[in-house]
Amino acid sequence: MEQMTTDIAVLERAVVVMAVCMVVQTLLCLAGGVGAFIAWRRATTALAEVKVEADAKVAELREQLNRVAATVDDAARAVRRGSAAVDGVMTEVRDAMGSVRHGVGTVASVVTGPRAAMAVGLWQGLQMWRKRRGSRRVETDVTVDMSGTS
Repeated sequence: MEQMTTDIAVLERAVVVMAVCMVVQTLLCLAGGVGAFIAWRRATTALAEVKVEADAKVAELREQLNRVAATVDDAARAVRRGSAAVDGVMTEVRDAMGSVRHGVGTVASVVTGPRAAMAVGLWQGLQMWRKRRGSRRVETDVTVDMSGTS
């Protein structure tokens, strides 16, 4: 029977070791659960803080966007006013050009054919005289240069 008592003692020790291991395992599981709960609470708090900060930044960006939009609206209004002013100026220029055309037509109708021909002939004569005078100057300069170098 001695062998049986040894087997029972070994079994008792094994059961005690198993019980201690189960207690340790249970304590570890409870500690893990408590740690997970604490981490969850901290994460929830951190997320709430980040959300508040993000909302504040979004509000600030919204204000800046509203200011930029107002500036763009002012610039667009200025461009529209400038466009209207340019349109008015262009209308006045067109009217002035029409008046100039009308005036030129009136002057052309007053100037008769012979007067215009005489004016054109006079202009051509002056141009020919200038060219001839310029070519004579060049000839004189060349002659003086040649005689001075010989």
